[in-house]
Amino acid sequence: MSGRQVKLEQAEKGSILYHYTKSNGINGIINHNCFWATKSDFLNDPTEFSYIYGIIDEVCGEHIKDTALKEMFLKDSIYAGREKSREYFVLSFSKCRDSITMWSEFGNKTGYNIGFRSDEIIARIEEAAEIAYHGLVVYDGKKQKQLIRKNICNYLPNLFRMPLDEVLDMGRRNRKDGTYQKACRKFQRTADVYAMLFKHGGFAEEQEYRFIFKKQKDTKVYFRAKDGFMLPYIEILLSEKNLPVEEIMIAPQNHIDLAKSGMEYMLYTKGYEAEVSLSNIKLRY
Repeated sequence: MSGRQVKLEQAEKGSILYHYTKSNGINGIINHNCFWATKSDFLNDPTEFSYIYGIIDEVCGEHIKDTALKEMFLKDSIYAGREKSREYFVLSFSKCRDSITMWSEFGNKTGYNIGFRSDEIIARIEEAAEIAYHGLVVYDGKKQKQLIRKNICNYLPNLFRMPLDEVLDMGRRNRKDGTYQKACRKFQRTADVYAMLFKHGGFAEEQEYRFIFKKQKDTKVYFRAKDGFMLPYIEILLSEKNLPVEEIMIAPQNHIDLAKSGMEYMLYTKGYEAEVSLSNIKLRY
């Protein structure tokens, strides 16, 4: 992980990370130790990857006073070469134990929520696959701007040992200048990563925690049908020993006796001692 280029807040030691899923998902996780990471541009919120562009435009406008230079830089970095962008896959957890927002997204009637001990599940995922980045999604607009500001005001100038305006002026004189092109590539890479980790403040209740995996040459991509389209994903297959499950919660609309007893019996047969509980959220529909 690039320590200075991308800054993420990571799970506190001893905390619990919750994975909301449906019945087929929990079956794969408990019985096969397998998580599915979704291709980043197929995530649920269609505005996620356009949202960051407004943040970037505003911050660059504050610090690159020459409008023509700013537009050139944005065109050659975040808007350029999208077809050649690195491919990322995302596995989502949450810090929230019982969220109606998350339940509505992951299937009220067939939903489950697995609570994992954070230190142990992070270590197990790292053991199974190379994590490009992991950390809490950023919902606060001020913090989002601060992270972009640090990149253009500190990281890039320190990298090239000159003010960003000078780097951009080199690009104005010659768009193929090596230093300018490198600055564009570095900034695009940062934007691509933060695009997966910045969300509008209206989603803050999700308290989402994301693991991001970079597609390698030998990464096998699978597809499953969802809402009439094919959803690409990769498998994160953990080692065979039992997962660090603290508890499992059943969704608000899944309170039939068989849901709880069936889950308890499945855990028993797999050698788990985790508690199975029902969501505390009361729904009127």
